[in-house]
Amino acid sequence: MSKEQDTTVLLSKLLCVSRQLKRSLQAMNTDPNLNNSTLSVIFQLEHHSMKMNDIADYLCITLGAATSLVDKLERQDIVERIRSVEDRRIIYVQLTEIGKEKVQSLRNHILNEAKVIFSKASDADLQNYILLAESLESLLVSYNESTSKQS
Repeated sequence: MSKEQDTTVLLSKLLCVSRQLKRSLQAMNTDPNLNNSTLSVIFQLEHHSMKMNDIADYLCITLGAATSLVDKLERQDIVERIRSVEDRRIIYVQLTEIGKEKVQSLRNHILNEAKVIFSKASDADLQNYILLAESLESLLVSYNESTSKQS
């Protein structure tokens, strides 16, 4: 096959992997009130608080959609909004204690399921998957950075 054909096949396979990963994560999710977007946000919030526009950018959604998502998480007492001390117009979103417990529980469950998914892969295959994923991520980050500079 030509490089163009290989690129087309690779893109198609990556889109299939992305869909299957989303389906798997949703199947692993033990909370019917959380979808993949909310899972993604709460796992990000585990590491640091985020401004509303950062959440919108992270999920590639509108600020209004991000606000709606955070409202839903706030009603479940998973997140809370905190006003910036330096600039009261800026609102940060962070996990509550309940949110932190939920993230830990979900993380443990998902890791156990991931062990099942990859149990048939050899150690060498797992290392290759990691290297390939890192390489693909690097290519995509480079592309995304170059296209965002053009905008």
